Amino acid sequence: MSASAPLLHPDTAVLVPFVDAGVLDASAVHVADAIARSVGGVEPEVLIGAALAARAPRFGHICVVPAEVAGSIVIDDALLPAFDTLPWPDPSHWAALLAASPAVRCSDQRPGDVTLPLVWDGARLYLERYWRFEQNVADDLLRRAGTVGGLTTPSAELDTILDAFFGPVDPLSPDRQRAAAQCALTRRLAVVAGGPGTGKTRTIARLLAAAHQVALARGQTLDVALAAPTGKASARMTEAVHSEIEMAGLPEDVADALHGTAATTLHRLLGLRRSGKPRHDRFNPLPHDMVVVDETSMVSLPLMARLLDAVRPDATLVLVGDPFQLMSVEAGAVLGDIVGPAATEAAEGPISADFVLLERVHRFGSDSAIAALADAIRTGDADRAVDLLRHDTTNQLGWVDDDGTNGGGIDRLHREAAATAVKVVGAAHAGDAEAGLRLASDLKVLCATRLGPLGVYRWSDRIEALVARQAPEVGNGRHWYVGRPIIVTSNDYLNRLFNGDIGLVVAGDNGTVVAFPDPSGIRELAISQLGDVETWWAMTIHKSQGSEFRRVIVTLPPPPSPILTRELLYTAVTRAKEQVTLVATESSLRTAIGRPVARASGLGPKLWP
Repeated sequence: MSASAPLLHPDTAVLVPFVDAGVLDASAVHVADAIARSVGGVEPEVLIGAALAARAPRFGHICVVPAEVAGSIVIDDALLPAFDTLPWPDPSHWAALLAASPAVRCSDQRPGDVTLPLVWDGARLYLERYWRFEQNVADDLLRRAGTVGGLTTPSAELDTILDAFFGPVDPLSPDRQRAAAQCALTRRLAVVAGGPGTGKTRTIARLLAAAHQVALARGQTLDVALAAPTGKASARMTEAVHSEIEMAGLPEDVADALHGTAATTLHRLLGLRRSGKPRHDRFNPLPHDMVVVDETSMVSLPLMARLLDAVRPDATLVLVGDPFQLMSVEAGAVLGDIVGPAATEAAEGPISADFVLLERVHRFGSDSAIAALADAIRTGDADRAVDLLRHDTTNQLGWVDDDGTNGGGIDRLHREAAATAVKVVGAAHAGDAEAGLRLASDLKVLCATRLGPLGVYRWSDRIEALVARQAPEVGNGRHWYVGRPIIVTSNDYLNRLFNGDIGLVVAGDNGTVVAFPDPSGIRELAISQLGDVETWWAMTIHKSQGSEFRRVIVTLPPPPSPILTRELLYTAVTRAKEQVTLVATESSLRTAIGRPVARASGLGPKLWP
C-alpha cells in the first residue's frame, strides 16, 4: 500500500507506516477507508484506531486499548526497524479525539438513529458489533448471577441425593465437586473451573445424575443439553459421561435417562446456518431445562453471545472448563474473563457465588513431575520449570534442548515415534482397528506450528520415511496406505464426522476402509466418503485441546515466534498422562512461560468491577 493507492480515501495515507511494519493488513485498511468515506471529518488518529480495532479480532482481541496497544503487538524481528519508528499518537490526545469523533459513540450515550461504526468506553475502542457482543454477554451473565431457584432449592432432600452421588459432607475436607453440583442445581448459572485431572467430567456426570434424580422424585422429566465447541470435544464428552455412568453404579432409571443424553456441538445446538444466523435465539429459545457446556475455554465471544441469547432465562446454564488452557482461536477469552481473579485467589464479585474451582488433582499422584511442571508453567515460574526438566528422576519428564537444526535427541525421538507407528501399521494390516487406534493415541507429537523444522508436516514426513523402511507401502507417494491415522479437519454431518475426529485406514474384509471409534464399537467408512482430513502422526497443540495421550512429545519453535505463550505450553504438557518430552531451546521455554496471553477485552472488568 502507498499513499496514492488507488480507490482508497486520501486520509488513509496515515496508515502506510503501519502497513509497512506488518501491523495492519488490507482488510483493516479497508475498514478505516470505509469509515473515512462514510463519515466526514474523521481525524487521522481515529482512522488509526479504527484500523487497529478491525485488526483486533483476527488476533483474538475484542477491542483495542490505545494506551497499551503499541507494547502489545508482536512483530517479526525483520520488521522491527519499521515498527520502532511508527507514529503512535499520544494516548491521552488519542483518547480525547476518539471520544469526540463523529465516527465514534461513547458507551454511556444512547444509540442514535444511525449506528456508528465504533464504540469508545473511556479506555477501549471497539467495532460496534464486538462491543454489542461483549455488552450482551456481560448483561446476561450478571442477570443470571446470584439468581437462586434453579432446578431445586437447598433442602434435606437435595442433601440426601448429593450424599448418594458424591458422599456425605466432610467438614475437614470439603468436596468441591459436590459444591459445584449443588451450585448448578440451585442456581441459574454455575461456572465449574479446574485443571486437568480435577474431576470435571465426573462432576458433570454426577451432577446430571442428581438433576435427573430430583426430577424423577417429582414425577417429572428433565430436558438436558450437553454441548462443546467442537465435534471431537462433544464426542469425548458423551463417551466420558457414559463411562462415568457405568462406574458410578447409578439407579436404573437415572442411568437410562443419562444414557439417552448425547453431547453435540454448540453450532448444532444453536442451529447456526451458513449465513451465521442461528435457529435458536431469544425469540425461539432452546427448550432445555439445563444446558451444560464443556471446554468453555474454547468458546469465542460471538458464540457465547449467541448461546446466552438462546438459553431460556429460567433455565440453568453450566459452564465447565480450564481457564488456564488455550483460548478460542477466534476473538475473546470468555472463560478467563468470567473466572477472573477467582482463578488464583479468593475474590468477591457479582458472580463469585456462582463459581466453583476444582483444585484437587486426581489424574496425577501427589509426587507427579508432570503436575509440578504444569503448575510451574501456569504460575509463570520459568526457573522452576527449567529445574524440573533438568533434574527429573521420575522418568516422567524429558528435555531435548534443541532448535531442530542438528541431530542428537531429535533423531532419537523420530525413531521412537516411528517405532510406535510401525505397530500401528501392523495392527491396521491385521484388521485390528481398535488396537491400531489405541496405539496411534499412545504417543503423540504435539507441535506449536505446522511449518518449520519442528512443525507438524516435517515430523509427519520423517515418521513416514522411517516407517517405510519396514513397511514399503507407506512410502512411494501413496496417500491412503493401510495404517495411516487421519484427523478430520471439517465437519461432515452426512457421515457424522466432526472436526477433530480420529480414524485409521485398515485392511477390512471387503477392502481398505477407514475405521472410526464409535460408542457402539468401530464404524467403518469407505475412503471415497471422506472429505477434509490430514495425516495424524503429529498434530498442532491447538488441535490437541481436550485430548489425552499416555506420552507426548512437545515441540516449540525458537523465539521470537508470537505463538510461544504460557497457555500453549501448559495445554501441551497437560495432554500427557505418564510422560512428556519437550523439544525446545531454553530460550523458547522461558519465552513461552513468560508470555501469558493478554487479550484486550472489557468483559472481565464488567464482571469483576
